Amino acid sequence: MPRGVYKYMNILHYLLQSYVVVALLAIGLGLSFPFLGNAFAPYTTLFLQIIFFLSSLKIDSRHVARELKSAPSIAIAALYMLIIFPALTFGAAKLFHLDSSVALLLLAAMPAGMTSPLLAEIIGGSVSFALIITVVTSLLAPFTVPIVIKALAGSEVVVPLLSMIGSLLLVIILPFILAQLTRHFFEKQIKPFLSFTKPFSIFLLGLLITSVISQQSGALLGNPGQFVEVLAVLAVFFIATHAVGYWGIPWLNREQRLASLVCLAYMNFTLAIYLAATYFPSPSILIPVVLSVFPWALGIIPLQTMLKRRK
Repeated sequence: MPRGVYKYMNILHYLLQSYVVVALLAIGLGLSFPFLGNAFAPYTTLFLQIIFFLSSLKIDSRHVARELKSAPSIAIAALYMLIIFPALTFGAAKLFHLDSSVALLLLAAMPAGMTSPLLAEIIGGSVSFALIITVVTSLLAPFTVPIVIKALAGSEVVVPLLSMIGSLLLVIILPFILAQLTRHFFEKQIKPFLSFTKPFSIFLLGLLITSVISQQSGALLGNPGQFVEVLAVLAVFFIATHAVGYWGIPWLNREQRLASLVCLAYMNFTLAIYLAATYFPSPSILIPVVLSVFPWALGIIPLQTMLKRRK
């Protein structure tokens, strides 16, 4: 293969693994071709199920079981991330009269993102602690997320509690169980394919964002200035998640606090996008949730640089 072609293929491969690049392309497609919303909308649940399945393939339940020896710290961290922090976020948003208060609540209530163990490793945090927090918060999320939103924002949005719990069980618990069964029976066979799970998951995320944006293209194009305002609010929100993620549980050791930071700040925004599109399609909720991909994907860069300088 010619060197020039190989170089461009490497660039393309890198771009397709970038959340920011894929999100920009997806938003552009959604705004330009509104009909794509109708084409992809019937498959958004399937997209998310596949994403969770592929992410869960990388989780070894045996390793998770060994880490349960830190059960008290894990329980407190999960309670903090799934209940206390969402309540604090919503209270602060209402205090400042933010239109995006429900969107921020939705993001704050999400479980840790499936990339949390990898990000913890990058910044020197405890990979095992990040892994167990990711699994525990993900398995609890089908119950905590609907209840927290209902309790805090039930007067502002309609929360179909049982329907949301059922949907979350289908997109989180079912794929997780299937992934663990696949690992158990076909562990050797799936190893060669694990390196392809991330780019394919990001591709599906792009389809999900395209579907969501295309259904709201009229509202978005009618007020493009809202993007800047929403991104400013999200920037403050994500800075706050880093601070409270690190200092919120002060008795953890430094490696565990870094893992806690990653799990809280780099939440599962993909799940938030799905829930916003399915149950809260108002632009004031949907737009901030979709745009959260940008500070989410870019935040690790200054964080890693800051930690290196401190060392």
